[in-house]
Amino acid sequence: MIGNKKGFTLIEIAIVMVILGILLGGGIPLLRSLMEQKKRNETISYIKEAKEVVINYARIYGRLPFADTNGDGVEDSGSYHGFFPYVTLSISPVDSYSRHLGYEVNRNLTIDKDTTCRTIRSGLTGNPKVVDADGSTKPFSVAAVIVSAGSRDADNDGNVFDKISSGSFTGDNTDGRPNYIRYPPVNNFDDIVRYISGYEIYSGLCEFLDLAVNNKGSKTIYLYNATQGTDIGSLKPGKSGLYHILSGSKIEIRDKSGGGGNIVDSDPPTPIILSGSGATINVNH
Repeated sequence: MIGNKKGFTLIEIAIVMVILGILLGGGIPLLRSLMEQKKRNETISYIKEAKEVVINYARIYGRLPFADTNGDGVEDSGSYHGFFPYVTLSISPVDSYSRHLGYEVNRNLTIDKDTTCRTIRSGLTGNPKVVDADGSTKPFSVAAVIVSAGSRDADNDGNVFDKISSGSFTGDNTDGRPNYIRYPPVNNFDDIVRYISGYEIYSGLCEFLDLAVNNKGSKTIYLYNATQGTDIGSLKPGKSGLYHILSGSKIEIRDKSGGGGNIVDSDPPTPIILSGSGATINVNH
Protein backbone atom coordinates (compact mmCIF):
# COMPACT_ATOMS: atom_id res chain seq x y z
CA MET A 1 0.00 0.00 0.00
CA ILE A 2 1.40 3.36 -0.96
CA GLY A 3 1.18 5.95 1.83
CA ASN A 4 0.04 9.52 1.30
CA LYS A 5 2.87 12.12 0.90
CA LYS A 6 2.21 15.72 1.76
CA GLY A 7 4.24 18.49 0.02
CA PHE A 8 4.71 22.19 0.82
CA THR A 9 1.75 24.42 0.31
CA LEU A 10 2.04 27.70 -1.56
CA ILE A 11 1.64 29.56 1.72
CA GLU A 12 4.55 27.67 3.30
CA ILE A 13 6.75 28.31 0.28
CA ALA A 14 5.85 31.99 0.39
CA ILE A 15 6.79 32.17 4.09
CA VAL A 16 10.16 30.54 3.39
CA MET A 17 10.81 32.98 0.56
CA VAL A 18 10.00 35.93 2.82
CA ILE A 19 12.38 34.64 5.50
CA LEU A 20 15.17 34.11 2.94
CA GLY A 21 14.58 37.59 1.58
CA ILE A 22 14.89 39.09 5.05
CA LEU A 23 18.09 37.15 5.71
CA LEU A 24 19.63 38.11 2.38
CA GLY A 25 18.52 41.72 2.72
CA GLY A 26 20.22 42.01 6.09
CA GLY A 27 23.27 39.98 5.10
CA ILE A 28 24.31 42.01 2.04
CA PRO A 29 24.84 45.29 3.95
CA LEU A 30 26.68 43.36 6.65
CA LEU A 31 28.93 41.70 4.09
CA ARG A 32 29.56 45.07 2.45
CA SER A 33 30.46 46.57 5.81
CA LEU A 34 32.86 43.72 6.61
CA MET A 35 34.57 44.03 3.24
CA GLU A 36 34.98 47.81 3.68
CA GLN A 37 36.47 47.34 7.15
CA LYS A 38 38.89 44.75 5.75
CA LYS A 39 40.09 47.18 3.08
CA ARG A 40 40.45 49.98 5.61
CA ASN A 41 42.50 47.78 7.95
CA GLU A 42 44.72 46.72 5.04
CA THR A 43 45.27 50.36 4.10
CA ILE A 44 46.11 51.28 7.70
CA SER A 45 48.76 48.52 7.68
CA TYR A 46 50.06 49.78 4.32
CA ILE A 47 50.43 53.35 5.62
CA LYS A 48 52.18 52.03 8.72
CA GLU A 49 54.66 50.25 6.45
CA ALA A 50 55.08 53.43 4.39
CA LYS A 51 55.86 55.40 7.54
CA GLU A 52 58.44 52.86 8.67
CA VAL A 53 60.30 52.85 5.34
CA VAL A 54 60.51 56.67 5.37
CA ILE A 55 62.09 56.54 8.84
CA ASN A 56 64.51 53.81 7.73
CA TYR A 57 65.41 55.82 4.62
CA ALA A 58 66.28 58.79 6.83
CA ARG A 59 68.50 56.63 9.02
CA ILE A 60 70.41 55.41 5.97
CA TYR A 61 70.69 58.62 3.95
CA GLY A 62 70.41 61.28 6.65
CA ARG A 63 67.42 62.94 5.00
CA LEU A 64 63.80 62.28 4.10
CA PRO A 65 62.80 61.51 0.51
CA PHE A 66 61.28 64.15 -1.75
CA ALA A 67 57.72 63.78 -3.01
CA ASP A 68 56.80 62.20 -6.35
CA THR A 69 54.96 64.71 -8.54
CA ASN A 70 54.27 62.76 -11.75
CA GLY A 71 53.02 59.45 -10.39
CA ASP A 72 55.99 57.32 -11.48
CA GLY A 73 56.89 56.54 -7.86
CA VAL A 74 60.34 58.12 -8.03
CA GLU A 75 61.14 61.07 -5.78
CA ASP A 76 61.49 64.36 -7.65
CA SER A 77 64.32 66.47 -6.29
CA GLY A 78 63.10 69.78 -4.89
CA SER A 79 59.46 68.63 -4.64
CA TYR A 80 57.97 68.58 -1.15
CA HIS A 81 54.26 67.95 -1.83
CA GLY A 82 52.76 65.28 -4.07
CA PHE A 83 52.54 61.50 -4.05
CA PHE A 84 54.38 58.92 -1.97
CA PRO A 85 57.67 57.90 -3.73
CA TYR A 86 56.96 54.17 -3.67
CA VAL A 87 59.65 53.18 -6.21
CA THR A 88 62.37 55.10 -4.37
CA LEU A 89 61.32 53.39 -1.15
CA SER A 90 60.67 49.93 -2.67
CA ILE A 91 57.09 49.58 -1.46
CA SER A 92 53.81 48.61 -3.12
CA PRO A 93 52.44 51.40 -5.34
CA VAL A 94 48.83 51.68 -4.13
CA ASP A 95 46.65 51.15 -1.09
CA SER A 96 43.74 48.72 -0.85
CA TYR A 97 41.57 51.20 -2.77
CA SER A 98 44.03 51.12 -5.71
CA ARG A 99 45.07 54.73 -5.08
CA HIS A 100 48.47 56.33 -4.61
CA LEU A 101 49.14 57.83 -1.21
CA GLY A 102 49.50 61.57 -0.73
CA TYR A 103 52.79 62.73 0.80
CA GLU A 104 54.38 65.95 2.01
CA VAL A 105 57.75 66.45 3.70
CA ASN A 106 59.35 69.33 5.59
CA ARG A 107 61.77 70.90 3.09
CA ASN A 108 64.51 71.36 5.70
CA LEU A 109 64.68 67.60 6.26
CA THR A 110 65.52 66.72 2.64
CA ILE A 111 69.10 68.08 2.53
CA ASP A 112 71.57 66.08 4.62
CA LYS A 113 72.03 64.52 8.06
CA ASP A 114 73.54 67.59 9.68
CA THR A 115 70.72 69.88 8.49
CA THR A 116 68.07 67.30 9.38
CA CYS A 117 69.32 66.88 12.93
CA ARG A 118 69.90 70.57 13.59
CA THR A 119 66.48 71.46 12.21
CA ILE A 120 64.74 68.97 14.49
CA ARG A 121 66.93 69.93 17.43
CA SER A 122 65.91 73.58 17.09
CA GLY A 123 62.23 72.69 16.61
CA LEU A 124 60.28 72.02 13.42
CA THR A 125 58.49 74.93 11.75
CA GLY A 126 56.60 75.37 8.50
CA ASN A 127 54.74 72.82 6.39
CA PRO A 128 53.47 70.20 6.62
CA LYS A 129 51.23 70.97 9.57
CA VAL A 130 48.63 68.67 11.12
CA VAL A 131 45.63 68.93 13.40
CA ASP A 132 45.05 65.65 15.22
CA ALA A 133 41.52 65.08 16.53
CA ASP A 134 43.02 62.99 19.32
CA GLY A 135 44.78 66.09 20.66
CA SER A 136 44.84 69.87 20.35
CA THR A 137 42.91 71.94 17.82
CA LYS A 138 46.11 73.92 17.12
CA PRO A 139 48.13 72.85 14.03
CA PHE A 140 51.68 71.63 14.64
CA SER A 141 54.59 71.06 12.26
CA VAL A 142 55.69 67.51 11.49
CA ALA A 143 58.54 65.90 9.57
CA ALA A 144 56.22 64.30 7.00
CA VAL A 145 52.59 63.36 6.45
CA ILE A 146 51.14 60.39 4.56
CA VAL A 147 47.49 60.33 3.44
CA SER A 148 45.16 57.70 2.00
CA ALA A 149 42.01 59.12 0.41
CA GLY A 150 39.95 56.21 1.67
CA SER A 151 37.25 54.49 -0.34
CA ARG A 152 35.42 57.52 -1.77
CA ASP A 153 35.07 61.27 -2.10
CA ALA A 154 33.23 61.45 1.21
CA ASP A 155 32.73 65.23 1.22
CA ASN A 156 31.57 65.26 -2.44
CA ASP A 157 33.83 68.12 -3.54
CA GLY A 158 35.25 66.37 -6.60
CA ASN A 159 38.53 65.41 -4.90
CA VAL A 160 38.96 62.02 -3.25
CA PHE A 161 40.99 63.63 -0.47
CA ASP A 162 38.61 65.15 2.09
CA LYS A 163 38.47 68.24 4.26
CA ILE A 164 36.64 69.31 7.41
CA SER A 165 35.71 72.98 7.40
CA SER A 166 33.65 73.34 10.57
CA GLY A 167 33.84 72.26 14.17
CA SER A 168 36.69 72.23 16.68
CA PHE A 169 39.07 70.26 14.43
CA THR A 170 39.48 71.49 10.87
CA GLY A 171 41.84 70.83 7.99
CA ASP A 172 42.16 70.09 4.29
CA ASN A 173 43.81 66.93 3.03
CA THR A 174 43.60 67.96 -0.63
CA ASP A 175 46.66 70.19 -0.30
CA GLY A 176 47.38 70.45 3.43
CA ARG A 177 46.61 74.15 3.57
CA PRO A 178 46.42 75.53 6.14
CA ASN A 179 46.94 72.06 7.60
CA TYR A 180 46.14 68.38 7.22
CA ILE A 181 43.50 66.80 9.44
CA ARG A 182 43.61 63.41 11.17
CA TYR A 183 40.04 62.54 12.11
CA PRO A 184 37.96 59.40 12.68
CA PRO A 185 35.73 58.26 9.77
CA VAL A 186 32.35 60.01 9.54
CA ASN A 187 29.79 60.50 6.77
CA ASN A 188 31.73 63.29 5.04
CA PHE A 189 35.29 62.18 5.86
CA ASP A 190 37.04 58.84 5.36
CA ASP A 191 40.71 59.76 4.83
CA ILE A 192 43.40 57.86 6.71
CA VAL A 193 46.23 60.14 7.86
CA ARG A 194 49.52 59.28 9.52
CA TYR A 195 52.34 61.69 10.27
CA ILE A 196 55.99 61.39 11.28
CA SER A 197 57.14 63.58 14.14
CA GLY A 198 60.60 65.08 14.30
CA TYR A 199 61.38 62.99 17.37
CA GLU A 200 60.73 59.75 15.48
CA ILE A 201 63.44 60.77 13.00
CA TYR A 202 65.80 62.23 15.59
CA SER A 203 65.88 59.23 17.92
CA GLY A 204 67.29 56.85 15.33
CA LEU A 205 69.48 59.29 13.40
CA CYS A 206 70.90 62.08 15.52
CA GLU A 207 73.47 61.96 18.30
CA PHE A 208 75.28 65.11 19.40
CA LEU A 209 78.62 64.84 21.19
CA ASP A 210 80.64 67.32 23.23
CA LEU A 211 83.83 68.65 21.68
CA ALA A 212 86.08 70.60 24.06
CA VAL A 213 88.87 72.67 22.53
CA ASN A 214 91.64 74.44 24.48
CA ASN A 215 93.78 76.96 22.66
CA LYS A 216 97.05 77.17 24.62
CA GLY A 217 98.90 78.52 21.60
CA SER A 218 99.76 82.06 20.55
CA LYS A 219 97.43 82.48 17.56
CA THR A 220 93.69 82.39 16.90
CA ILE A 221 92.46 79.00 15.71
CA TYR A 222 89.37 78.10 13.70
CA LEU A 223 87.22 75.02 14.20
CA TYR A 224 86.11 73.80 10.81
CA ASN A 225 83.38 71.19 10.27
CA ALA A 226 84.57 69.55 7.04
CA THR A 227 81.38 67.47 6.84
CA GLN A 228 79.18 70.55 6.85
CA GLY A 229 81.69 72.82 5.10
CA THR A 230 81.44 75.63 7.64
CA ASP A 231 83.26 77.06 10.64
CA ILE A 232 81.73 76.18 13.98
CA GLY A 233 83.75 78.67 15.96
CA SER A 234 87.09 80.32 16.65
CA LEU A 235 89.26 80.65 19.74
CA LYS A 236 91.74 83.35 20.60
CA PRO A 237 94.96 82.45 22.45
CA GLY A 238 94.32 81.25 25.98
CA LYS A 239 90.62 80.60 25.36
CA SER A 240 88.60 77.38 25.60
CA GLY A 241 85.29 76.33 24.07
CA LEU A 242 82.72 73.56 24.33
CA TYR A 243 80.76 72.65 21.19
CA HIS A 244 77.89 70.24 20.54
CA ILE A 245 78.77 68.39 17.34
CA LEU A 246 76.81 65.76 15.43
CA SER A 247 78.32 62.30 15.74
CA GLY A 248 80.26 61.30 12.63
CA SER A 249 81.30 64.88 11.79
CA LYS A 250 84.82 65.45 10.47
CA ILE A 251 86.50 68.25 12.47
CA GLU A 252 89.67 70.17 11.57
CA ILE A 253 91.59 72.82 13.56
CA ARG A 254 92.95 75.46 11.13
CA ASP A 255 94.80 78.75 11.20
CA LYS A 256 92.40 80.42 8.71
CA SER A 257 88.62 80.66 8.59
CA GLY A 258 86.37 78.86 6.11
CA GLY A 259 88.60 75.81 5.80
CA GLY A 260 91.53 77.89 4.52
CA GLY A 261 95.15 77.99 5.58
CA ASN A 262 96.77 74.98 7.23
CA ILE A 263 95.78 72.44 9.82
CA VAL A 264 97.22 73.37 13.20
CA ASP A 265 99.21 70.88 15.28
CA SER A 266 97.05 69.56 18.09
CA ASP A 267 96.62 66.69 20.51
CA PRO A 268 94.96 64.57 19.21
CA PRO A 269 95.77 65.68 15.66
CA THR A 270 92.98 66.65 13.29
CA PRO A 271 91.11 65.89 11.10
CA ILE A 272 89.17 63.79 13.57
CA ILE A 273 85.85 61.97 13.17
CA LEU A 274 83.75 62.45 16.28
CA SER A 275 82.29 59.31 17.81
CA GLY A 276 81.85 57.59 21.14
CA SER A 277 81.65 60.04 24.03
CA GLY A 278 83.11 63.06 22.20
CA ALA A 279 86.64 64.48 22.38
CA THR A 280 88.96 67.06 23.90
CA ILE A 281 91.49 68.76 21.61
CA ASN A 282 94.45 70.76 22.92
CA VAL A 283 96.39 73.20 20.77
CA ASN A 284 99.75 73.90 22.41
CA HIS A 285 101.67 75.94 19.82
